[in-house]
Parts: sequence; structure tokens; C-alpha cells
Amino acid sequence: MGGIVSGQAKDTLQNRAAVEADTVKGALDVAFDAARTTAQSFSVLVNSTPSGARRDQFNAIMRRVLEQNPGFNGTYSAWEPNAIDGADAAFVNNRAKGSDDSGRYLPYWTRAANGSVAIQPLVEYNSAERHPNGLVKGGWYLGPRTNNQESILGPLPYTVQGKRVFLATMSVPISVGGKFVGVAGADYDLDFLQKLAIKTNSSLFSGKGVMLIVSDTGLIAANSADPSSIGKPAASVDPRWSQLEGIVRSGEAKVLDDAKQTNIDVYSPIHLGRSTTPWSVVISVPRALVLAQADTLSATLGSRAISGVVWQLVLGLGVAVAAIFAISLAAARIARPIRECAEFADGIAREQLDQTLHIQQVDEVGTLAESLRKMQGDLKVSIARRAEEQAKSLLVVETLLTNLGGLSRGDLTVDITTTFAPEFDELKNNFNSALLNLRTLIGAVGESTAGILTGSGEIAQASEDLARRTESNAASLEETSAAIAQMDNRLKATAVASGQTVARADQAIATVGGGRETADEAVQAMGRVSHSAEGIDSVIEGLDKIAFQTRVLAMNAAVEAGRAGDAGRGFAVVADLVSALAMRAEEEAKRARDQLTVTQTEIVTAVKAVERVDVALANIAGDVDAVHKLLGSMASDSQAQSSAITEISAAINEMDRSTQQNAAMVEETSAAARNLSTEVVSLSEQASQFKVDTSAKRVVAQPARANGKARPTVTHATVEQGGWIRH
Repeated sequence: MGGIVSGQAKDTLQNRAAVEADTVKGALDVAFDAARTTAQSFSVLVNSTPSGARRDQFNAIMRRVLEQNPGFNGTYSAWEPNAIDGADAAFVNNRAKGSDDSGRYLPYWTRAANGSVAIQPLVEYNSAERHPNGLVKGGWYLGPRTNNQESILGPLPYTVQGKRVFLATMSVPISVGGKFVGVAGADYDLDFLQKLAIKTNSSLFSGKGVMLIVSDTGLIAANSADPSSIGKPAASVDPRWSQLEGIVRSGEAKVLDDAKQTNIDVYSPIHLGRSTTPWSVVISVPRALVLAQADTLSATLGSRAISGVVWQLVLGLGVAVAAIFAISLAAARIARPIRECAEFADGIAREQLDQTLHIQQVDEVGTLAESLRKMQGDLKVSIARRAEEQAKSLLVVETLLTNLGGLSRGDLTVDITTTFAPEFDELKNNFNSALLNLRTLIGAVGESTAGILTGSGEIAQASEDLARRTESNAASLEETSAAIAQMDNRLKATAVASGQTVARADQAIATVGGGRETADEAVQAMGRVSHSAEGIDSVIEGLDKIAFQTRVLAMNAAVEAGRAGDAGRGFAVVADLVSALAMRAEEEAKRARDQLTVTQTEIVTAVKAVERVDVALANIAGDVDAVHKLLGSMASDSQAQSSAITEISAAINEMDRSTQQNAAMVEETSAAARNLSTEVVSLSEQASQFKVDTSAKRVVAQPARANGKARPTVTHATVEQGGWIRH
């Protein structure tokens, strides 16, 4: 079985595993970076892109990412219902846009073997079922939705453009306003990891070991010895990897060197993106092979070390003897010139450059002497050049000190006129250019302060005038508001009185109506009386006829009684009485007719009077109705005027408040303008401290008084030939 492998061999294996882990991490992190960039872009664009254009724009982004990364197998995004644009119902089964029968935005952009790019809707994104290898089918979506963290899931069996592949898929959550709305991701076909594992293993121990790439769940993502094991738990492939899942989940680098095992297993973690689920590279090498290689290397190094030591000793002794002999022969010839060279070099070090070295040899000492003489000459030239440069620099420094001193005192006319060395011309030009710009700036500041001072003074005066007018307007508005309030109260009282008058008019109309009805009843009753009188007249006429006939009968009876003689005398008396009674009846009937005629005349007069009363009442009713309408119109007008006055009062109150606010604002503006005037005067005084032209006088803005208040006095100036000229 062999012993424990040396630490050097373990370090070598562990370093190689770490290198391969970095290689895998670099490739997978590209997908993580792309997914993260896509997710961040979507979270920004979803609020700045019109809803109708979002799906097309996001599809274009994912397609572009896939086309720019040939190593990717696909790019995708899955969104919550109606989270992208609220229009899922309009995209049901629109596969060209990446939607299934739910209409959700679920595009999956993939690349076929021939390089063609196509889109299809994602599937199983909400499925909590597990693949045979234990991975949750929708874990790449459900995981980020649950914990809002990046995730890597694999090896995940998936059908891409009709081909069954194993994927490593990287998902990044998309958040909008702190709320999860979906994921963006990219994936690799794990075939590239398998090729990497085979290539790496072939370079280790002639390919006699095994290299695995394992997910955090212990599933094989690549196996250099058995590609068919991809997607299976490592422990099911080889029992010695029963601890593998726990080691990978811990994310630690580890070497398992158990003498009871035939292989040495080296683990190197792969921390991917910002996920909390590390993968790992596992290199498994036969122990005997490592030990044999280590023993061979140790023996080779041992023999080489012994031979090297022997040869080094022999050569060292020979060189030492030859050196001693050569030194003894040359010491006398070399020592004196070398001493002279040393003394000459020491003099050069003390800057004694007028000494002479007389050694004229053609050997190494002569070469040394010539070098020292050349160094002496070079130092002389260098010192002279340095002195010249120092003089030039001193001139520049002194000139700058003088001019900067003037500049510090506010003199902006201290242009550099001294002629500098060519290498300092740029410094001179820059200084003069800066000074010119500063003069122009200070001049512009002075001119601007003058203009600002004038404007601020006018603003202050105008603000004060406006404040006074605003205060006057406010007082007038307050008085107007009070007067309108009184008008409003009076109009309301008038409206109430008009309403009461309308009610009284209603009562008068009702009373007149009742009087007309009574008059009509009286007319009708008098008509009936008149009709009854006509009947009485007929009765009286009948009574006349009866009285006449009775009298005729009485006369006949008297005649017959006269014929009867004494026998008829009593009957004659009765006949006389009956005749007298008939005559009296005729007289009473005549009197009744006369009285009835008078009564009928009175009735006719009364009827006419009642009819006149009815006409008068009708006229009164019409007049009262007209008065009623007028009063009603007056009442409505009074109410409308009252409402209008109320609105006017409210508007005036609002105007009053606004005017009060305006007055306060104007006061603040006036105060700010006065402060501005003060600051501008201060700025002008400070600007005037600078001298910008030898013939110019300094411009100072002084406060004057106008209308009893401080007003700025402005001195107008213009820039002419770099200076201020007052005019």
C-alpha cells in the first residue's frame, strides 16, 4: 500500500487542484457576471422603458449577451406574473416572445451546435419536483425567489433545441423597488468541464489518476475517467467518495491521505459569484504512483547532490591555489597603481578636480586609471553645467518670488519680462497667461459687481415700493372684504324677506281664489233665484187667471142668483164675496208681480255687481300672481347675488391672504436685495484692491442715499488693454 505521501507531493497536488479550480471559477464567473449585469440592467430599464417595448428590448439584450459569449449554452429570464408589463394576457402562447400558456415573460435563448440562436419558453420553473439525481427541477428559479440570493444549480438535465444536455445554470434575482420580480441567468453545457477534466488529468501522472468537478450537492459535473457518471452522486460511483459531499459543502481545501485507501484525494473549493454553494475540484491519484515518483525524484536529487559537492570541492581548491599564486605575482605591480587610483578617487570624492593621475598602463589598472581621469573630466563638465543650470534656475526663482510678491499684494500687472532660458519659456508664458486671465477675471468681476450693484439697488427700491403698494392693497382688500361681508348679510336678509313676501303673496292668491269661488257661487245662487222668480211670475199669472175666472164665475153666480130671486139671494151674497175675493186676489197678485219685478231688477243688479267683483278679484289675482312672480324672481336674484357675494368674499379673502404673503415675500426680497447690495459693495471693494493696469484707478462702489434710503452708486467701467478705465 505504501506509506504516507510527503508534504511536497501533497502541496504539488493541492496547488494543481487550486489552479484548475481557478480555471473553472473564471469560466463560470463569466456567466455569473453576465447574469448579474443583465439582472441589474432589467431592474433599471423596467422603469424607464415603455411597457409595450420591454419584452422586445429585454429579448434583444439577452440575445446580444449570448452572441457575445460563445461559451454560453443559453441566457434566460423568468418573471413573476404580470411583473414586467402587466400584460401577460396579451402574450399567451406567444413563443416568439418567450411566453407559454400563462403569458408570463419566460424567454430562454439557446445556441445550437451549428451556432444558430433560437428562443423558447422556459419550462418547470415553478416545479418543486426533483430530478432522479435529487435536484429540484425549478430550483434555479424557486431558490432566488425564496432567499433573494444568487444561485448555481447543476448538473441539471435539460432539453435544449431537442438535445438532452447537462447544464450548470447561474441565476441572479431581479429586484424592483426592493421587491423580487424575477431572475436573469446564463448557463453552460457541462461538456466544456468534461473536456477540461480530461485534459488536466492527462497531464498528471500520465493520465493514471482521476479528476472530478463536483457540485455542492455531491453530484459529478465532470469525470475524466467516466463521462457517463455526470449528473450522478459521486458516492454512487465510488464508495471512497462517501465523505465528498460534506467536504465540498464546507468549502475547504483538503487532502485525504489515508494509508488504507489506494488513492490520495485532493479537494480545492470553487466559490462561484455571490452564491453560498461552493463547488469543488477533486484530483484522485494512486498512492503508489505518487510514492514512486517521489522516490525517483528523491534518488535523482540525492545522486546529483553528491556529484555536485565533489566537483565543487575540486574546482574550489584549484581556483584557490591559482588565485593565491596570481596574487603573489601581481601584488607588487598592482598594489602601487591601485593605491594611486584609490587616492585619486578619494580626491574626486572631496571635489578636488585639479589633481593629476600619471598612470599610463595598458592593463586593467590602466583602464581603471583612464576611467578615473574620464570621470574627473565628466565631473568638471557636470559641475559647470550644474552651476549654469543653478544660475538659470536662480534667475527664474528670484523673478517668480518678486512677481508673486507683487501678486500677493494685489498687483496684477507684474508680468514676467525677464528673458529666461528656453526650457523655462513655457513657465514664463504660463505665468503671464494666468496673470492675464486673472486680470480679465478681476476686471469682469468689477464690471459685473457694478452692474449687479445697480440692479440690486433698483430691485431693493422696487421691492420696497412694491411692499408699500402691497400693504396698501392688503388694507383696501381687507376693507372691501368687510364691506362685501355686510352686503352679503343684507342680501341674505333681503332674500329671507323676499321669501316671506312670496309666501304672503301665495296666501293672498289663495284668498283671492277663494273669493272668486264665493262670488261665482253667489252669481250661481242669484241665477237660481232669478229662475225661481220667473217661476213665481208664472204662478202669479196663474193666480191672475184663477182670480179672473173666479170673478167671472162670481158674476155668473150673481146673475143666476138674480134669476133665482129670493132663493138665490144667499148664493148672490156668496157670489159677491167670491167676486170681492177674486178682485182682492188680483190686486195681491199685481202687488206680488210688482214686488217680483223689483226683486228681479235687484237680482240682476246684484248679479252684475257680483260679476264686477269677480272681474275685480280676477284682476287682483292676476296682479298678485305677477307680484308673486316678481317677488320670486327677486328672491332668486337675491339668493344668487348672495351666493355670488359669498364667492366674491371668499375670493377677496384668498386675495387678501395672497397679498399678505406677497407682502411678506416682497419684504424678504427687499431685505435680500439690500443684503446683496452690501455683499456686492464688499466684493467690489475687494476687487478694487487689485491693480490691473498701471494707469488705472481702482474702482470702488460706494453706497449713496436716494429718497432717504441707501442706494448704490455705480461707477461704470470697461476693460481696455487688460485694465480698468473709468469713464
